[in-house]
Amino acid sequence: MKHRILKKIAGILTAAALCFPIINPYDSSANSDDLTKFLLEQELDCSSFTYLAWLVLNEYVSQRAGNSLTLSEQQKTILDVDSSEFLDTGDAYLFLSWSTICGAFGVLPQDAEIFLNQWNASVVGTSTTPAETTEIPTETTEFSTIATTSATPIMTETSTASTTTTSTISAATETISATTIVSATSDTTEAITTSTILTTAFPAITSVTSTIESTPSVGDAWENKEYYNGIDVSKYQGNIDWEAVRNDGVDFAIIRAGYGKFASQEDPYFDQNMRNAKAAGIACGAYWFSYAESPSEAVQEAEVFAQVIEGYQFEYPLVFDIEAPQHTQMSKEEISAIITAFCTTMEEKGYYVSVYSYAYFLNNYIYQSVLEKYDIWVAHFNTDKPSYSKSPYGMWQYSDTGSIKGINANVDLDYSYRCYPNIMIQHGLNGYS
Repeated sequence: MKHRILKKIAGILTAAALCFPIINPYDSSANSDDLTKFLLEQELDCSSFTYLAWLVLNEYVSQRAGNSLTLSEQQKTILDVDSSEFLDTGDAYLFLSWSTICGAFGVLPQDAEIFLNQWNASVVGTSTTPAETTEIPTETTEFSTIATTSATPIMTETSTASTTTTSTISAATETISATTIVSATSDTTEAITTSTILTTAFPAITSVTSTIESTPSVGDAWENKEYYNGIDVSKYQGNIDWEAVRNDGVDFAIIRAGYGKFASQEDPYFDQNMRNAKAAGIACGAYWFSYAESPSEAVQEAEVFAQVIEGYQFEYPLVFDIEAPQHTQMSKEEISAIITAFCTTMEEKGYYVSVYSYAYFLNNYIYQSVLEKYDIWVAHFNTDKPSYSKSPYGMWQYSDTGSIKGINANVDLDYSYRCYPNIMIQHGLNGYS
């Protein structure tokens, strides 16, 4: 077994070397400390993975020899991409795999994108200003914060329409607590509580065998089902064939509208995705990735979000995505105030909002009262049930490596347990009246 593993690593290293030649930025007399220092001062990109593999292996060998390099604890944590709690050959293997894939196919795997964004945001300290021409770090998920389980992901493929599928699914089992949502259907606003909208509990679904049926077009009465298959997308999925996506059994899509607090940070594929997804008969929601560090910045983000989505109708929630590295350095009070500021601003405009984050963040960084106040979309991969139970959740993002026809990249896969389109249509929310 050991020889096969070493042979596999050697093969990937060879392929990576062919794709990206390892060029030492210093002359031949430079030592490893010089190269380590150089790497730690750079904003990394796809071509850096072979260097990072070297850095990890160098650290691993040095630690085994009783020496210490210049890596900080934060850097070690981020470089521990396999969440084993220490740097070893497994992390180097992942870096080499990413390098090989990127070099061979010209596509950066999504988990590699997430790593680079987290590294550049947390380690290098890449800042964002309105004048920047390149996008600031995008969505991050839990690398070392949550230890992944050994369970097999629920689904690696989504079945096509009229195909019977069997899945083990866990749904929220309680009725969501009351919260005020303002319906802007006339000059006089009417307060509607979530408890008056969602009066039916959502029982757990176990070993469900369900035939995927066609979904009515937008504006019609939508069929109530035990669960709905969905995806969430951004510019990183590129051009999408939404007809093919619909034919592959996808009921809904949550589309990234943008990130941050400036209109220039709109996702360049948002309008294209919205138009084509709706034309294909897919129910749509949208999300905004947050970097807010105060309630006032959260309000700014909400105002820009509302500006970007103006003119569209949404059958699914408008989502506040909070998971950036800086948020893990803040208190529950600060995070809860940011969420409340953003969601209140959106509700006052007549939108039904949801809060998205990974399970560990929801469990540890947000007040219970806030979790109970808003609809929740929880992310947790490689498990048969999210490790979140502090409040009911309407959606679960269960994979970030999905394969869907019509999308030439990995895509996040989701389950929805509520018939959101009927909620929006019946109560005049999200652009419906």
